[in-house]
Amino acid sequence: MARHGQNQSEGMGVVWVVLIALPIAFGWMFWHRWHGTISYWALKWVWYQLAVFDWPFMPDVIREWRAQAAGMALYPSTVSFPALLSMLNKAGYFYILIPLVIIARGFLAAHRHPMNKTRRKITVETLPWIMSKHSPAIIPSLYYGNPQTLLLNDDPVEHRSAAHPEEWTLEQGLIVNHKLDRERCGQLMIEFLGKRVESLNELSPTERAMFAVFGARLLSDGKDIPVAQQLLDDLNRSCHTGTFEGKKGYPDLGLTDAAFKKYSAHPDAQTWLLKHPYPRTMLFAMHKLASKTGKLPSSQFRWLKGMDRNLFYALNIGLRKAPLLEQGAVFTQMQWEEYAENVGYRLTEPFIEDAIDGVEKYLAKLGLVARQGETQ
Repeated sequence: MARHGQNQSEGMGVVWVVLIALPIAFGWMFWHRWHGTISYWALKWVWYQLAVFDWPFMPDVIREWRAQAAGMALYPSTVSFPALLSMLNKAGYFYILIPLVIIARGFLAAHRHPMNKTRRKITVETLPWIMSKHSPAIIPSLYYGNPQTLLLNDDPVEHRSAAHPEEWTLEQGLIVNHKLDRERCGQLMIEFLGKRVESLNELSPTERAMFAVFGARLLSDGKDIPVAQQLLDDLNRSCHTGTFEGKKGYPDLGLTDAAFKKYSAHPDAQTWLLKHPYPRTMLFAMHKLASKTGKLPSSQFRWLKGMDRNLFYALNIGLRKAPLLEQGAVFTQMQWEEYAENVGYRLTEPFIEDAIDGVEKYLAKLGLVARQGETQ
């Protein structure tokens, strides 16, 4: 192994010798082959360079150097390489300022670069605050967790994770004699659905805000599509100063009042309400369609979870293959509302049997309830 390494090192030494020797050999060959031509044109170049500085008020040495270059050019074949190099250096003295200026300018540009002016302390704790200036969506989360670590480890009620069907049904006492109490389950899921409204003016403040965001994309005839993101950014930035029920990290919903008034007056706004009379199904449907013109992830309105949890999860369905428990009623009702519209009908009451069936089938897979048709 050592012998192989030694041979490889010797081989590389030969390569380096060849790489150094080749340029020297070619230079020597060119110099001796075209000695006179190279000397003549090099001296002529020196003569022209010195001419730039040959003014009456300049030192006489410049004129002497020009005369020397012209005299040497008369007999270029007799000029030695050191003599030619000396003349080239004399002309180069006057241009040494150019690379110095370039170097000085480079140092000055580097000194003025914003990166070298950073005086902020960047740590795991401060970096999220710094990045919040570029990505306003993370601002609400800065106020929800531990002030030092910014981690949300204590799971407060308003920010707790989505409910699991098995935990929710057991907590609500919906499993009786190994069977799901479908009637009681339906009543609770209707609460997730919310109440019907007759007018857009009946929407809650959070619903108005989200209507304004989606309306910018759907009710502006394509003119205000970027406004949706601007509204979300403004809401997120207002979380620095806004509060909700005495807690920090929530937006000033009044920022969307003008937009809501504008888009709710659009002729198609009432059509959306007639088709989806439940605010959550309407906003879910609007969010689904608005997302086709650009992503609108729920991370852009993280504050909504603490203000209107059911609406937040209704808008968090996205492209999931199956909704979470707290989305089930909204998801099912919205699908049936669209189907009814397509066949010329309108639903006058909740139709969430499919959502209840989904919960029951899920619990049956876990063995918590008997499958349909089975007896316990």
